[in-house]
Amino acid sequence: MSKLSSEFAMKDLGPLSYFLGISVTRHSEGMFLSQQKYAEEIIERAAMSSCKPVSTPVDTKAKLSGTSGNPYHDPSEYRSLAGALQYLTFTRPDISYAVQQICLFMHDPKTQHMTALKRIIRYIKGTSTHGLHLSPSSIEKLTAYTDADWGGCPDTRRSTSGYCVYLGDNLVSWSAKRQPTLSRSSAEAEYRGVANNVSESCWLRNLLLELQCPVTKATLVYCDNVSAVYLSGNPIQHQRTKHIEMDIHFVREKVARGQIRVLHVPSRYQIADIFTKGLPLQLFDDFRDSLNIRQPPVSTTGVY
Repeated sequence: MSKLSSEFAMKDLGPLSYFLGISVTRHSEGMFLSQQKYAEEIIERAAMSSCKPVSTPVDTKAKLSGTSGNPYHDPSEYRSLAGALQYLTFTRPDISYAVQQICLFMHDPKTQHMTALKRIIRYIKGTSTHGLHLSPSSIEKLTAYTDADWGGCPDTRRSTSGYCVYLGDNLVSWSAKRQPTLSRSSAEAEYRGVANNVSESCWLRNLLLELQCPVTKATLVYCDNVSAVYLSGNPIQHQRTKHIEMDIHFVREKVARGQIRVLHVPSRYQIADIFTKGLPLQLFDDFRDSLNIRQPPVSTTGVY
């Protein structure tokens, strides 16, 4: 701080405790980031303070479609709540996929989309105290998980990509996003997801380098598609991969430089599944715990 103060006009406001709606609580095992107060405001805004909680933010049924159902009577309310839920994902990556799905229909929301949005709020109602835990950890390695739900969108048949990146034991980056183009095979959809994850990992590596905390070990990127793992290291071009040639060369270049290693992980341990589809309760709970989304430490209960 003293070095920065010599260059810039700034004040030391003391230890961080609350910033832009995010509560930061220090405890013996690290820090706890929470948006409990903000979550409760969303529930109140939706007039769902007495709603019955659910265990998961999205069910395992078919994906939402934009062509079926009746138009919702108050699109402005839908857009307002969907936008509010987007900000809540800053400390709640467990709802990222569910929020991404409802945000696809903000231009023309239907009643079924509002039902899905209310399910997210019901889930938040039962988990409003949950937050993101950060703990002291080595910063010598980046570990990433990436997955894709091939052709999952019923309207466009585009795939949904999801990834999460850990610095040491702490989750530092995550994403759930529909791919901008169609994929002609599951391997192609998975490889596009790998390329997006590798791009994010490289950005984080450069950021840490600028902060004088370089990551010397290769970033491990775990994917549950064997073909995508094979393509990341195979220098031979195939007919089926020429339409993703840019992604192919981008990932292989990073692999050849020793910055990235793409490895296979069984689907049961593919944490990024939580960013691409609705999961059964047991699997969802396991992956949520792996994201370090848990109840607050006892000493922080009731603290905003």
